[in-house]
Amino acid sequence: MPYVFEIYRAGNTLEFSKHYSSRWNKKGVKRSKRKISTKEEQREVNKRQAEKTLRLLLNENFMPSDIHLVLDYNLSNRPESREDMRADADDFLKGMRKLYKSNREVFKYIHVMEKGKKGALHHHLVINMPKSLGMREIINCWKGKGRTHFNPLDETGQYKKLASYLIKYSDGMLRDPEALQGRRWNSSHNLRKPKLVMKKVIKDKGWYQKVAYVPKKMERDWYLDKESVREGIHEKTQYAFFTYTLIKTNQTWKETELQWSDEEIESIFN
Repeated sequence: MPYVFEIYRAGNTLEFSKHYSSRWNKKGVKRSKRKISTKEEQREVNKRQAEKTLRLLLNENFMPSDIHLVLDYNLSNRPESREDMRADADDFLKGMRKLYKSNREVFKYIHVMEKGKKGALHHHLVINMPKSLGMREIINCWKGKGRTHFNPLDETGQYKKLASYLIKYSDGMLRDPEALQGRRWNSSHNLRKPKLVMKKVIKDKGWYQKVAYVPKKMERDWYLDKESVREGIHEKTQYAFFTYTLIKTNQTWKETELQWSDEEIESIFN
């Protein structure tokens, strides 16, 4: 029963996934019965895919000491529309680009707008934070519209929870609460793309094993993120999937750009 095996390299992480596909013969693999409506299942598919894309972007482009920045509004400065909120973000980003350029730094960001259940408005940004810049300079770019909250990224390089958080709170800013599509975030154009280091159809195996592990040749330098292990049924295809992530230890940022070697790939099947 063939299945698709993929590995993505993103910064300090390797993300593995196995799933059956309608593109290949699946004799003996049965679909689960549909349990939810088409609109609901499509919403879940879109949301999970958006979360994966954002997670990989965060892992690839940001590192410990970079910042999850939250900008909120004073009551007197609260925007009246989504367009006004977007204009405030554009003004902040313009100031940030100018600030970074004046310090000979490159500015990278991912931006999400949030509308809370009670109507509170926030901007969430993940930004790189060079040592040459201070918080006060960034606060000044918000021009007194409200408070700024600085949350340093942790040392793991695995920002799965942050991606999930941002996707969850982007729901309120979609053009229509029932829409199946919508722009959940904006980002700078200089972000590196995660690398798909393997996509392989495994044809000579039976049912794939739902086992997350670190290959022996990688045990010294990698560990399993136990919270990343997930299995389930795809809402649209109704076929099973399984995914997990490994995190590299004792690694400098430059080392995250090393190529994934053929030897390391082959060790996964041993």
